Amino acid sequence: MSPADPPITETPREQELRRELKDAYEQMTAITSRLLLASETAEATLSGEDRESISDRFLQMAARGMEVRRAAMFLAESGGFSVGATFGLNAEAQEALSESDADLAACQAAVDAREIHIAEEHLVDSEAREAIAAAVEERESEDGEGDEESENGDAEAEAEAEEAEEEDEDDEGDEDEEEGADEEDEEVEAEADEEDEEEEGDDAGAPTFGVYIPVGLSGEAVAVLALGERAGGGVYRHDDLLFLRYMLRQFALTLHRSTLLERDEERLQELGALLKVSREITSTLDLDAVLRSVVNTVSAVVPNDRAEIVLARGNRLVLRAVSGMTRMAPDQIEIFKLAPPLAFLRAHPERLHVGAGDLDDDPPPAGHEVFGEYFSAQQMRSFMALPLKDDQGLLGFLCIESRQESWDIEASEGDTLSILAAQTTVAIRNAQLYSEIPLRGVSLPVSRMRSWFGDLTGRGRLVAALLAIGLVVGLLLPITPERAGGTAEVKPLRYQGVRALTEGVVASVFVNGGDTVRRGQKLGVVEDLDLAGRITDLKAQIEGERRDIAAARLAGDVSGWRAHEIKLAGLEGTQAIEERRAEARVLVAPFDGQILEMDLAQRQGQHLDAGQSFCTVAALHRMAVDFEVSEDQIGRVRIGQPVTVKVMSYPTHTFHGFVSEAGWAGHPDARGRSWFTVRAEVDNPGQMLRPGMTGIGKASVGLRPAAALLLAPVVRGLNMRLW
Repeated sequence: MSPADPPITETPREQELRRELKDAYEQMTAITSRLLLASETAEATLSGEDRESISDRFLQMAARGMEVRRAAMFLAESGGFSVGATFGLNAEAQEALSESDADLAACQAAVDAREIHIAEEHLVDSEAREAIAAAVEERESEDGEGDEESENGDAEAEAEAEEAEEEDEDDEGDEDEEEGADEEDEEVEAEADEEDEEEEGDDAGAPTFGVYIPVGLSGEAVAVLALGERAGGGVYRHDDLLFLRYMLRQFALTLHRSTLLERDEERLQELGALLKVSREITSTLDLDAVLRSVVNTVSAVVPNDRAEIVLARGNRLVLRAVSGMTRMAPDQIEIFKLAPPLAFLRAHPERLHVGAGDLDDDPPPAGHEVFGEYFSAQQMRSFMALPLKDDQGLLGFLCIESRQESWDIEASEGDTLSILAAQTTVAIRNAQLYSEIPLRGVSLPVSRMRSWFGDLTGRGRLVAALLAIGLVVGLLLPITPERAGGTAEVKPLRYQGVRALTEGVVASVFVNGGDTVRRGQKLGVVEDLDLAGRITDLKAQIEGERRDIAAARLAGDVSGWRAHEIKLAGLEGTQAIEERRAEARVLVAPFDGQILEMDLAQRQGQHLDAGQSFCTVAALHRMAVDFEVSEDQIGRVRIGQPVTVKVMSYPTHTFHGFVSEAGWAGHPDARGRSWFTVRAEVDNPGQMLRPGMTGIGKASVGLRPAAALLLAPVVRGLNMRLW
């Protein structure tokens, strides 16, 4: 438009349409922003893994989208509320929030009213407050109608109760004055209690936030969203609160889904642990193995500090297995202080779960006197007993102990324990029945062998008979080599340290670690500056004495001549000794071999005392191998017997040698079995073996029948027991 054109004048209708269009754009912008916020919040919430992470993601998105300065999400628990996430609070405020009774009371008020609880009215506009108050009144009226129906249903019963009270008034006339006095006292006490409650309420302080929005699902409280002031001092409008409640419904569904997933995962873990235990206890029919499997694997179902199995024998319970123990002392029950609890279980053969914290309950649990003494006598603070019984009677108990004061068992864990007790009962019963079968280890294989032999043809029977004869001959003839040995370690057979014969400083080093050296090869030089000075001084003294001898001879002084000759002889002897020391400052190899130490060049400039080692030379063409032989085989080891060695570095190569020494002092292992060290000289082709290598060494101790080798442990055990 040019400056000459007249200005355009809008009509009132056009102005109204422009305003409506602007309002529509603003509403569309707000709706779009709300939809984007709801979508982003739902996406962030669904990406959470547990209740805390879901709450934190939801709160961060919702608080930023609604421009809230401070907010918190309280999660409903069985005993109240816990802080699931916070926004805009520092560490100190977060810690105070978890202990704030005022905030917990505000959350409870919102949950009880099933409506938004407003602690600070200036944060909510009047329209929203009126809508919340109307919703509360409507819900209270609905609850009141339900109460009236129940009251009308009980009217006749109340009338009859009143008539009965009127009939008893005459009999209670004498007691009215006393009751009146009691009522006055009760009123005074009630007023005092009300004052105390008011004082406590004042001390509790105001809640941290101004608005508390309950989150429920199927009539059950899930969480409470607490909101503080908004950015810029804005207030919460009615549409803001409606939008928040819409998003909270989606949040409740996500939170419920996470809770179900956690429960399913815990259940799957319990079932997996139960399957593991079932496989363990059903994998064998040996009673002791079954009992050990149960006590050592029950911790996979319920965490514990100790588990035992006691079996019924006559009128008493016998301890048969303890977790983590392969052998038990004869007085193990007295050591664990289990005698009183077992006596109580024998008298009351039923499931029992008692903790030290339960003894103060009113009324106290059954057997509180017995278990009070038990808890005070040792470290365990909780005790559980599962009876092992079937239709044939009581087998015993599975006892589980813990050091926790309060040992809460979930319902699912209790069901799993019941299943475990039933499976254990069946496994023990089967093991007991199997142990009663005579020759159970022989009858079944013999029966199968007879059946297999009967199904063979004539030629097949002949071949089987020949094979059996060959097997018997092979078992009886001494054709099986016997070897004795165990873990082995390679050591140098011949080694010697190169030592300094005189004190000094390492001046030169001519070799490196691992070098191959020859006998007499120069390895290093040790210098002693004091020694050089002493030799020079001795030479000067010797020259002086020689001049004195010549002078005494010219003067005819026989006694002086003789004295100077004696002194000269002593000085020359001392000089010879010092010169030999000077020659010894050169360090040489004592024989052909290899240098074992590393970083010899770093020793240049170091001080060596007389006799101190400079390096070690080892001859590696033959090595010494020390290996262990058990006490039941050491008696058959002799000097000169062939030895074979394998090391970890060359598992496919066998080294050969012979026994050179056999130790006489044994050392026991963890099981109490003694082992003796045997040394062998072994060829080292290509210097493959190095000091410190480990492997297995075995000495050939002769030929014996295979049957003797197989039955040797049994014969040895019988001889030791029957002696």
